[in-house]
Amino acid sequence: MLDIIAVPFGYIMRLIYEIIGNYGLSIIAFSLLAKLVMLPFSIKTKKSMLDMQRIQPKLNELQRKYGKDQQKLSMEMQKLYQEEGVSPFGSCLPTLITFPIMIGLYYVISKPLTYFMGLSAAEITTLGEILGVVSENAYTMEIQIAGLISQNFDAVAHVSEKLMNVDFNFFGLNLATTPSFKQFGLMWLIPILSGVTAYLLSNITMKMQGTDMAQNSSTSTMKYMMPLMSVYFGFILPAGLGVYWIANNVFSALQEVLLGIFMKPKQIMGDFTIKGEYTTKGDK
Repeated sequence: MLDIIAVPFGYIMRLIYEIIGNYGLSIIAFSLLAKLVMLPFSIKTKKSMLDMQRIQPKLNELQRKYGKDQQKLSMEMQKLYQEEGVSPFGSCLPTLITFPIMIGLYYVISKPLTYFMGLSAAEITTLGEILGVVSENAYTMEIQIAGLISQNFDAVAHVSEKLMNVDFNFFGLNLATTPSFKQFGLMWLIPILSGVTAYLLSNITMKMQGTDMAQNSSTSTMKYMMPLMSVYFGFILPAGLGVYWIANNVFSALQEVLLGIFMKPKQIMGDFTIKGEYTTKGDK
């Protein structure tokens, strides 16, 4: 199932690299292309979220009136959803669709020998033996081998005609290596920027959604938890993945701002009464 997504994405990533000629820029371009492909699903998710925000006062009123009668509350809420043309699960399907896409992108970048170059498992094993790379983690092993190929291309060129001499250098950073928390250096920029951009994305998303962190402790916790996790993973996974996360965070933030501007929530105060009764779009 994974190959159905990762293999074609690998071909696209390879095509982008052959056009651009820079692995780091190829990852960024790849991330942008993925965002554009998933944009229709993102728009649908945003629309569903705004629809739920639009009818939230009515849902709150139903909760106040029928909170002690769960069966009646459920019936009234379902009636409201039908009258307003809103699905409470409208944002779930797009999320379920984008999830395997994101996993496929992750595998393309973390396993460049399999999906980027199209090598077989036997060829990868042979490369590892020649280059002396031994690792229990298949994901980090592949990108380690890929990073050594350019330095020893003549010694491994015979393994496969698909082998590519990829330069993983990106503005002085080796994207085939993993930043070390114990060794301070330029590589620290990647996990730090990953955390910073994740923090900015969380703030922008909450602001565009009108989330009140003072009243939502779980949201406030996630605001800091996700950036900290991004920094942590930036120090234990290859830098190429860190560049992808940074680019994805930046593009996601821009997307959130633009969708927030062009998909402003509709005003609902005109059809909601203080007495607790609600009217539908078609009521006069």
